[in-house]
Amino acid sequence: MWGANFLVSGLPQTALVVIDVQKAAFIDPAFLQERSTPDMQPNITALLAAFRAKHLPIVHIHHIEKKDTNSLWNETTHPEGVLPQDYVVPQAGEPVLRKYDNSSGFGARLVADGTTGLKDVLDAQGIKTVILVGLSSAHCVSSTARSGFDLGLSVVVVGDACATYAAGIPEYSGAAKGDIKGGRAWSAETVHGLAMAHLDDGELAHVVGTDFVLKFV
Repeated sequence: MWGANFLVSGLPQTALVVIDVQKAAFIDPAFLQERSTPDMQPNITALLAAFRAKHLPIVHIHHIEKKDTNSLWNETTHPEGVLPQDYVVPQAGEPVLRKYDNSSGFGARLVADGTTGLKDVLDAQGIKTVILVGLSSAHCVSSTARSGFDLGLSVVVVGDACATYAAGIPEYSGAAKGDIKGGRAWSAETVHGLAMAHLDDGELAHVVGTDFVLKFV
């Protein structure tokens, strides 16, 4: 059973990776819509507390928009937006990386030097498995999971500690087969569920719940 890899001794060679839980997600109008996973915040909080209590590795990924000056994820024009939300503020000794596209695996760089990539940060700590949480399920979490797999890591996604938003393309005829109206053909929970299902294919990643991970911390 895959779960047996989580040893009671404290998830050796495993890091919790928190992706894009930044203030822009609460103030950007593009994100002020229906969101999945209402328990994401308490679940991430519980995971952070458990990992910190056992002094297990935690890595933070922050998204930065460089081209669009109107974006609330642009540090120059909206410095508040790129800050981490209060419940995920990094603590001393927890590496923070910035990325400028969707994939943390290939695009993120350590803030401390601006050059070190995520794989190098993980390799320096002997990390072989990453547990991903954060925003958003169908975009940066999914991209990070896929790139992590390509980099040779074992990838775990905590489904109830990730979230995403309603989606749909009005011009696409298939949108009529969705489950909500208002220009968004698929509800947030549908988008989230499909994103998790696409990742949990038995090879690319394993999708589990917060309670499952906490059993082994």
